[in-house]
Amino acid sequence: MDVRYIRNFILLGVCGIAVFTETIEAAGKSISIDRDSHQIQGKQTFKKTFTAKANPTEFALLFEQNMKKQSSGGYWNVKLNEKNLGRLEAHLTQTGEDKTHDGFHRIGMTIPPNVLKEGENILTVTGRGQPAVLRNIQLEPRTLKQALQLKTVAVKVNTAAGQPMPARITVVNELGQLVKLYDVRTAMNAVRPGILYTLGVGDTFALPPGKYTLYATRGMEWGVGKQSIVVDGRQSQSHTLVISREVDTKGFLACDSHIHTLPGSGHGNATYEERMITIAGEGIEIAIATDHNHISDYSKYQRASGTNAHFHSISGDEVTTHNGHFTAFPLDPSQAVPGGVKGRNPLFLKSEDWTKLIADMRKKGAEVVILNHPYWPTIAKGPFGRFRFTRSTGGRVEGPEFSFNGLEVAQPANETPDFFYALEDWMSLLNRGLRLTAVGATDSHTVNDPVGQARTYLKGRTDNVADIDSKDVYRAFLEGRAVASSGIFANLSIAEQYGMGDLVPAAAVTDGTMIKVRLRVAAPSWIRPRDAMIYVNGKRVAQKTIKSKIDQPTDQRLEFKIEVPAHDAHVVAFVLGDGITLPGWTTYGKATQAITNPIYLDVDGDKKYRSPRETARRLIAKYREPGVKLTSNQQKKLLDTEAVKADSAVLLHVKDLLKEDSQ
Repeated sequence: MDVRYIRNFILLGVCGIAVFTETIEAAGKSISIDRDSHQIQGKQTFKKTFTAKANPTEFALLFEQNMKKQSSGGYWNVKLNEKNLGRLEAHLTQTGEDKTHDGFHRIGMTIPPNVLKEGENILTVTGRGQPAVLRNIQLEPRTLKQALQLKTVAVKVNTAAGQPMPARITVVNELGQLVKLYDVRTAMNAVRPGILYTLGVGDTFALPPGKYTLYATRGMEWGVGKQSIVVDGRQSQSHTLVISREVDTKGFLACDSHIHTLPGSGHGNATYEERMITIAGEGIEIAIATDHNHISDYSKYQRASGTNAHFHSISGDEVTTHNGHFTAFPLDPSQAVPGGVKGRNPLFLKSEDWTKLIADMRKKGAEVVILNHPYWPTIAKGPFGRFRFTRSTGGRVEGPEFSFNGLEVAQPANETPDFFYALEDWMSLLNRGLRLTAVGATDSHTVNDPVGQARTYLKGRTDNVADIDSKDVYRAFLEGRAVASSGIFANLSIAEQYGMGDLVPAAAVTDGTMIKVRLRVAAPSWIRPRDAMIYVNGKRVAQKTIKSKIDQPTDQRLEFKIEVPAHDAHVVAFVLGDGITLPGWTTYGKATQAITNPIYLDVDGDKKYRSPRETARRLIAKYREPGVKLTSNQQKKLLDTEAVKADSAVLLHVKDLLKEDSQ
C-alpha cells in the first residue's frame, strides 16, 4: 500500500478518535437539571427544559423520589424528548422502617442512545398517579449500571428438600425500606419496589452498593427464608433462600374468593400474567376471579405461566353497586355479568336492588353469593349502615332480606373500631337465623398487597390441586365447612367426629352436664396467636391463653368444657394474635385472627337446629293463642320463665319479638 494512503488513514483515525473523545469530554460532566423539590399530583405535572449534548451511548437519569402510596390504574410516566423512560412507583412504608428518614429514594432510569438532542431537551413527568415529590434531578453521561454501581444478585427459593417453590421475595435496605430492584431478569415474575414474586427457579436483579435483607415468604403456611447481604460494587452474588411448610392444613384448601386485576377491573396494578405468579407465590390453592362487573377467565394465563399445578381457578364477578358489593361464582366469562352486559361494564351498576341482582346472579349460574366488606367505605356508609343494621338482634330498619350465602368477616377493607366488631355482627345474624358462612378474603387489586393475607380454609376431599372439584368448593361455602383466617389456622370439633357445619346431637356428646369442645390452633413461626375464645349463641363462654413462642411454629390442641345449652345453639371459636410486622406482609388491623364457622347443637333431640330467634318464637307461641297478643302480665311471666332466662340470646329475641308484636 502507498505510504501516503497509510499516512492519511492514520490521520483520519486520529481525527476520528479526537472527535469521539471531544464528544465524551463535552458530555462527560453530570448536568444538574433541577435541584428544587417539585410536587406532582392531580393535574399538576412536571416539565423542565435543559441544554445538553446528544448521547451516542446509553446515559442515565437520576433523581430522588418520595411517593408513599401506590398508583391504581394510572401512573406518572417519565419522558425525555417524548421517549418514555419509565414510570414512578411507590416505595410503600413498612411498619419497622426507620421513621427518621425523610422518605426520599434515589432512583435511576436508563436513557437509550440518541434520545438526547444537541441543544434544548425536554424532560416531563405526566399521567395520573398518587402524589409524588421529585428533587435533585441530574443527567449522568454513563450507563445506569455505572452511575449507580449496580451489581447482580441472583436468588432461588427452595424447600428444605431442594425443590423450587413459588414465593414472594421482599428486599429492604438497612433502614427497613423497600428498595427499587433494577434489571430484573426471569421469564415469569411480578415486580414492584422491594417485591419480586417468583416461581422459585432462579431470578436475578441488580442493586446499588449497600446493606440489604432478603426475605422469602409463601403465605401463612410457610416459614420465612432470610438472608442479610452486602452489595459492595465489586462482584455479583448468588443466594438460595430455603422455606419450609410450618402449618399442616391437611383436609383443608386455602381459598381467596376476592381477587382483582387491572385489565379486568380497570384499576389496581396487577396484570393477568402478574396475578398468576402472585397467587402461586402466596400458596393459594383456590383462586376466585372477581373483577368489578367483569368475568375474568384465568385458565389461559395459568397455562402460559405454568401455574396450573399450584392453584385451581374459578371465574366469578364482584357485582359492584353504590349499595354494596357481592362476590358471585361460578359465572361464564362468555355471558353477560349479573345486572349488566357481556364484556366491559361501568365500575358501578345502575341497579341497586339486591333482590333482583342476587336473583340474576343465581339465574346466570352463581352457586355462591357473598356480601363483601360490609363496612366499606365506612360503617355508616356501608350497606349495614345504610340499612340501619341493629347489632344486637341482627335486624334492619330498612332494606331487603339477606339472601346471600356468606359474609366477609376477615377483610382488609373492613374499617371497624376493634377486632371483635365484625365477629359480633356476624354472630348476631346467626342468632337471627341466617345461615351465613364467615369468609376471609383480601380484595387485592395490586402486586404489592398479598393475595391470601386474609383467606378462607375450605374443608375438602383432596389436598391435591389437580383433583379439586369446583362443586366441592361451592358445597364447603354453602355448608359452612370453612375457617375465615388472617395469619392463623384453626379447626373446631366436638367428639372428634363433628366439625364445622355439622349438626350434633347434644345428648350423644354430653359428659354429665358438659360438652367437650376441641380447638386446633396453628400458625407459622413469624405469627404469634395469643388467645382462643369459644362462643355459644354469640356469648363468650370460655377462653384460654395460647402458649406461643417467639420464632417457633404454633400447633396446639386446646380442650374446653362448655355447659350444655338450654336450647339449640351454635358454637364458634375465635382466635386472636399479634399483628405482623414482617416486611412486605404487614397485616391490616394490627392483628391476626381465625374465625371458625359454627357447629350446631341439637339440644332438644328433634334432629333439627333452631336459632335463638326461632326458639323465641316457639316460646312465645306456647304462651298465647293464635292471633291474640299477650297482655303485659303474660309478657312479664314469659320473660321470667327459666326457659327464656336460661339463654341471653333467646331472652333478647323474645323481647324483640314482643316489641314488634306490640307495634
